[in-house]
Order: sequence, then C-alpha cells, then structure tokens
Amino acid sequence: MRNDNFQISGSEGMEKEIKPVVIRNRDIPLLADVLSIMQEINQIEQRRDWQRDRMTNITQHLTGMPGGGGMPKGFDEAFALLSELDEEHEQRCKEYVRQLKAAQKILNGIESRSMRAFVTMKYVMNVPDTEIRQELNMTRTGFNRARRCVESAECMAAVKWRERFILNNVKK
Repeated sequence: MRNDNFQISGSEGMEKEIKPVVIRNRDIPLLADVLSIMQEINQIEQRRDWQRDRMTNITQHLTGMPGGGGMPKGFDEAFALLSELDEEHEQRCKEYVRQLKAAQKILNGIESRSMRAFVTMKYVMNVPDTEIRQELNMTRTGFNRARRCVESAECMAAVKWRERFILNNVKK
C-alpha cells in the first residue's frame, strides 16, 4: 500500500527523495499507529502459526525407540519459541487495545461524518489520496483544503471542518 503521508521530491529520471510531512495535529501520529500495530500483531500470529506447525511436524516424527536420551532438541527449542511468541502476542494485543481505545475516542469526538470518514481513511487506514477523493467525491482542491485543515489544527477537536451542505433553520 502506498503511503501518501510523505512528499516526494526530485525530477524525472532521478532518484526521488521521500520527505515526511510536517503536521501540527497531535492526534494524527496516534491514529496512524493503529495500522502499524495491527500489522505487527498479524506478523506475530503468522510466526506463531508457523511455529505450531513446526511443533506438530516434530511430534509426528517421534517414535518410542531410544535415540540418545530424551525428547528431541528441536521440540524443546520450538516449544520455547512458541512460548516467547505467545508472550509477545499478548503484549502487542494489549498495546493495540489501548491504542485502539485512544483512536476511537478521537474519532468519536469528531461530530462531522464526512470529516470522520476522511480522517479514518487518510490517517488510520492509510488509503491513497486519489482513492479517498474518489470514495468521498472530493475534488483535488477540496481534498487538499481538508488535509491542510486537519493537519494544521492543534488536535482533531480543534479542526474547522467545512461541511458541503449546511441546514438553513429558517422558521416560517
């Protein structure tokens, strides 16, 4: 997945340098970390599944014949690695839950549905800018204005979001 939170500089044919975007909004890094933690947990789960398969393979090849004293060394090593992965997985899941609660609190504090959708897609799910514009039916100018609005505010609660439609409460 492409990361559009970086600016690419350089000219055609030259190697392009990726520079981080300077933002003021302190909530954005917290929201952006949710996806990273999810990926870390996913990688740990894949390593843990592989280790379990390895242990199953080792135990399937055990026989009752004496072979030089005790359980195979590979089994002990695999069991120790699985135990370490289980501990790491538990720690990451706890960290993920804390991070997710904090992110959910920020997102739930955004009253505007359109802003919430924009922030979730851009900063939590890291959806490419062109896809966000297409999904939310935004022009390039509108997208850039919204991004500047969010990134220049002190926090999400301080964002001055311009709604597309405003209800006129004229009494007759």
